[in-house]
Amino acid sequence: MKLNTIFASNMVFAANKPIRVYGEGKGAAEISFAGKTLTANSNGGFWMVEFPEMNYGGPYELTFKSEAGTVILSDIYVGEVYLFAGQSNMQFKLNESLTPKENYENNELMRLFSTDRIEKSDLFTPNDGWVKCKKEQAGSWSAIGYLVSREICKKKGIAIGAIVCYQGASVIESWVPEGTFGKLGINLLPEEKHHDHFDTFFSQWNGDGVLYNYAFSQIAPFSLSGVVWYQGESDTSVPESKLYKTELAEMIRIWREDLKNASLPFVIVQIADFNPRDDEGWHTVQKAQAEIEKELEFVKTVISADICEKDNIHPPTKDILSERIAKALTE
Repeated sequence: MKLNTIFASNMVFAANKPIRVYGEGKGAAEISFAGKTLTANSNGGFWMVEFPEMNYGGPYELTFKSEAGTVILSDIYVGEVYLFAGQSNMQFKLNESLTPKENYENNELMRLFSTDRIEKSDLFTPNDGWVKCKKEQAGSWSAIGYLVSREICKKKGIAIGAIVCYQGASVIESWVPEGTFGKLGINLLPEEKHHDHFDTFFSQWNGDGVLYNYAFSQIAPFSLSGVVWYQGESDTSVPESKLYKTELAEMIRIWREDLKNASLPFVIVQIADFNPRDDEGWHTVQKAQAEIEKELEFVKTVISADICEKDNIHPPTKDILSERIAKALTE
């Protein structure tokens, strides 16, 4: 019996959501948290226990006792936990943005958990557990993850858990289970798809269902306060763009199901204007992202075009955008 990697000291649980603790293995274990003890029994494979919802607070300890011994996780808070997911503009680091380094901050209430990545290019990995925000390492955080977390932490004075799950140049097809879109009758020919599907380097993560299995499944069914999704640039061929709203809606449905929360809030960041791609495919994806909030409950769209540079597919101005995202998450 062992805990999933996401369970580590310094972690943050989502307030007012079921507190799920889970892992894999065979045998029995006792899990104690906030004065309550639950027992897990497993014949092998996945197991889970669920503690009741809690309000903001901490620090707490979680104790996990199994035949292999006792593990004690410390400095655990109950706050807000957000999943920051998508492609390169979510992966874009704080030290690549226009945020001055003198504005980086130490903040013990901001904690980052990084899912594993095929590209292996980030400073932090799941083996680092939940990393407290230190000024000297803040530049390696997702710019949006850092800035949104800081904004909400300052506003609410509570712990913020930022889970990052991204991959530059990733297509939405990779973020859902294999065969998902085929079941919806979506079967585009290779020549109808964006070239990122087939790029020699990008293709290692752009297969059908690859990132869903490799990255997203590391998280589910952890309780979240909300999801921020910034992706779409790699789905801007004209045929794909016309299907993007349907695909995004299906991804949201699947993720909510996997995360066991049918009303999980999603904030969709509309891709920014990009001068070299002032074309039908690009604008159709933008339109789909703008319209999705009108068609699905608990979904909000954040517009970026009026506050981002148009000559760079990775706009370095992320502070005003992050303020908008934070507002969408908290209002």
